[in-house]
Amino acid sequence: MRMGISLCMIVKDEAQYLERCLNAVRDVVDEIIVVDTGSTDDTPDIARRYGAIVMHAAWSGDFARARNQSLALATNPWILVLDADEVWLPTESMRAELERLVSSAQDEIWGYWIQVTSLLGHSGEERVTDVVCRLFRNDPRIAFKGMIHEEVASSIYAFAPQGIAACELEILHDGYLDRIITSKNKIERNMRLIRSALNQTPDQPELLYALAAEWFQQGNYEEALRLLVPLLAGLEPGCGYHSDLVLKTAYAWREYGHPERALAIVQSWTLVYEDFPDLLELGAVLQLDLGHEEDALDWLRHAKSIAGSGSKYTSVSGAGSYRSLILEGMAYEQLGQWQQAEEAYTAAIETKSDSMAAWQRLLWLAAVTGRPNALARVVARHHLPLVAWQVMLQTALDAHRPEWLLRHASSLTGVMQAQPLASGLALAQLGEDAGAEMALRPWASHAQHEPAATLALWALACKRRGVPAAASGEAGDAAGAVGEAVGNAGEAGDAAGDVGEPASAVACDVGDVGGARAGGLARCHAATPPWPAAACAAEALLREPAPRGEGGDQAPTAASPAQAPQAAVHAAADALARTGAWPAWLRLLAALPPGAAPALLAALAPAARCGVLHAPASVREGLFQLCGGEPPAAGQPFADEVPAAIRTAEALVAGTLALLAGRRPAARAWAELAQRSSLQATAAGRPATTITPGVRALLRLTAPGATTADSYAAQCQLLWVHL
Repeated sequence: MRMGISLCMIVKDEAQYLERCLNAVRDVVDEIIVVDTGSTDDTPDIARRYGAIVMHAAWSGDFARARNQSLALATNPWILVLDADEVWLPTESMRAELERLVSSAQDEIWGYWIQVTSLLGHSGEERVTDVVCRLFRNDPRIAFKGMIHEEVASSIYAFAPQGIAACELEILHDGYLDRIITSKNKIERNMRLIRSALNQTPDQPELLYALAAEWFQQGNYEEALRLLVPLLAGLEPGCGYHSDLVLKTAYAWREYGHPERALAIVQSWTLVYEDFPDLLELGAVLQLDLGHEEDALDWLRHAKSIAGSGSKYTSVSGAGSYRSLILEGMAYEQLGQWQQAEEAYTAAIETKSDSMAAWQRLLWLAAVTGRPNALARVVARHHLPLVAWQVMLQTALDAHRPEWLLRHASSLTGVMQAQPLASGLALAQLGEDAGAEMALRPWASHAQHEPAATLALWALACKRRGVPAAASGEAGDAAGAVGEAVGNAGEAGDAAGDVGEPASAVACDVGDVGGARAGGLARCHAATPPWPAAACAAEALLREPAPRGEGGDQAPTAASPAQAPQAAVHAAADALARTGAWPAWLRLLAALPPGAAPALLAALAPAARCGVLHAPASVREGLFQLCGGEPPAAGQPFADEVPAAIRTAEALVAGTLALLAGRRPAARAWAELAQRSSLQATAAGRPATTITPGVRALLRLTAPGATTADSYAAQCQLLWVHL
């Protein structure tokens, strides 16, 4: 059945995506017009296979011009516009809706707003919805405008102010996925086109907004604000992108270190956009930033009450529904109301069972507050997707909660098989080191799992010895030193008397890690892979200090801490923590260059910081001393020479560790230092006017009378988890 629709497209080198696009829409259009602007691949041939009329046109740098060339060739009463990286949803309901729109359109309707859902991130884990006029009548008065971010709606409004209607049609767009943005170099292309257009019309608001959006996307909020602020002051809500302009300006002020300015913008414009859930959620986030949890809950109640109306705006998936519920749980966490937080995260999972953010927050909350029944209740009530079990597995291992894996062993069978090292790590956390070694050993020769397995075995050997297996040979490389140290441990026995044969077995598994290359280092009987680079880097840090050069300065060597690969050292530290080798982990952190240990702690994932809470109290005390112990007096290097942002992060880490160690006077002193530093730290180096949420929480928890709250201990631990 003919619907009288011409599909109009512009393409260039879209062979990877074009066939998918045309195959989905071929049964609902009567004509396909493709303007090719210089393809060097099979794009034109693919289009012709679908019966398309292909026009070759030189690229002029003007998207609107190319679009209008395709419109000029259309012969049907209606025009549908798609890009090659977009997919029409080929469902019966979509077809019926399209047929209804074009067959019964009233005379005053000249076009329709279609929802475009863009997939974001690595694999589309996040989505943004927008409404764009992509279906409209074939009329010479209707044409695209704008060299970039071109649009057709303004030409319709010029002669029919009420001429565009809403509809239920939807298009999926994956052109914003990370890999596609990178492969097409869209950022550089867009910046070049926008600047070229601005050279011709320097004061055009649409182009200035497009440039601001590019700066915003790149995280350059200072440049974005330079354009966004005057645009917001000069434009009226009638322009098609005004709601997004408000949202971006407020968010940019927040990221620039001025949440109070951001909140003022949100508060003033919610009178106009009271049904914009994303703006209401941002208002809640800003209230949380400023420590106003009850106000944040009010904003979130409003956002949930208008859920579903976000299709009028550019909106992130979950706004007003599961995203609002996650923020609600975070507000209750800050208030110390664990039951309400648990209920909010559970409700978010009920709305979207594969919401990783909701699962992670629920798991972290359970790990800190000792509420494992929350997980059991969710598992009992829902058929959880694979991603939920994967999140549980990783969080359980990072947070040192192996009992979760035991409790849900039957449901985790498939996930555990896909990650075979998990059982060995769980056994190590349960104190079953011999069993952990047996579980990990077979994977040390596996093509895929060998690096991680050998790193875990190295960490387990460090745990059994009580300290890392540091070497003393000057000529041997780090890998050979590990083999010698572990081999000697197996032959001679550990000073604590608990290594013996198992450690020797580990040494035999890793085989001749140094061999003749190490100049006489110990050999094992079987030749198997060496320790991975992460263990080698860690061992290099833990060697005895190198001989001093002339003049008393330490001579630089390949093993110098400053030269150790950061990623490798972090991987080694992670392996030590996951196996429960806490003394070795602490010693490794102590071997890092000054300031590196607090930075590593600040960079830990929240689940890993949950795991640190399971370390012995002596380890947490050691961390406190490692991060500075008592705060330095004004005028000392920490206070005067370290950049403000780093100083704030380090002071927050040290203060929270002091809090966990029961050193409340020291924690308060660190909190006050963090407060002073926080007011100097912004992304662009300009002074901030408000302190960060973490510093605010540290100040609150160290204030007089704070210890009387029933939830005080858990709030201290949650501050550590969510630094």
